[in-house]
Amino acid sequence: MKTDTQHLARFNDLLLLYKAEIELSTMRPLAKKTYSIHAQNFVRWIAGDFVPGGKLRMKQMEGVDSTD
Repeated sequence: MKTDTQHLARFNDLLLLYKAEIELSTMRPLAKKTYSIHAQNFVRWIAGDFVPGGKLRMKQMEGVDSTD
């Protein structure tokens, strides 16, 4: 997915606010990291810079022998 620059800037601003709220929460450090990464990946997806499962697909493709 890709969005326009104006909306993407707003999403990035909101992402920063969300991350700050996560840091102020009482969640455990690993939970904070997970919440932050998932939100960041969502914004990257909106920007057209992320494909869910993209690394997994690449690893699967590497395992396929093209000589068949």
